[in-house]
Amino acid sequence: MGDAAFAPSFRSGQGTSLALVGAYVLAGELATHDDPQDAFAAYERIARPFVEANQALATDDNGAFFLPKTQKDIETRDHILAEITRNGTAGIFDNTKARVHNALRLSDYASV
Repeated sequence: MGDAAFAPSFRSGQGTSLALVGAYVLAGELATHDDPQDAFAAYERIARPFVEANQALATDDNGAFFLPKTQKDIETRDHILAEITRNGTAGIFDNTKARVHNALRLSDYASV
């Protein structure tokens, strides 16, 4: 599923995570519903907000960093990468992606 079902840009860094989460939630909902249509509806209700939030990461203002279009964007990217090489990532990026990546709390379907 993942990349094929959700089409997250490589910029989201979430293709594999969405694949695993999607498969887990779909299997869990199918296991907990007698009617597959109800399971699919529950899956959609649970997964859609998480998927959309991760897809939105690809449209944020970081596009110039990953796909620079101007000389200024290239220079900014190179400066940031040089700083990361020297000092690590502390203080360079906010935790927006981490909040989105961790926004979904998975149900424990194992007890079903």
